[in-house]
Amino acid sequence: MLKKICFVLAACVAGSTAAQAAARPDPAEPKAAVPVRPYESAFKNYQPYVDPDIARWREVNDEVGRLNGHMGHLPRQPGSAAKPGAKPPVQDEHRGHK
Repeated sequence: MLKKICFVLAACVAGSTAAQAAARPDPAEPKAAVPVRPYESAFKNYQPYVDPDIARWREVNDEVGRLNGHMGHLPRQPGSAAKPGAKPPVQDEHRGHK
């Protein structure tokens, strides 16, 4: 049993020493070889800002008039009108939240 333990420990030590990287050159040595890195500009994918096209107010007003209101304030769909004098149904705005 002791031989097996010693063998496993020796194999672990041998494996870890073999996995060690080669010694790096001294950074203080002026003649040490260094890898060449290509220059890459930080602005190579830069795209300048472009103002979006603004809709003309007359066209926007005409579309809101065609829809009978603006988003979030559209009237009820036909056939869903409540009876006169009836309270509007309570809408649970947090229905999907837990």
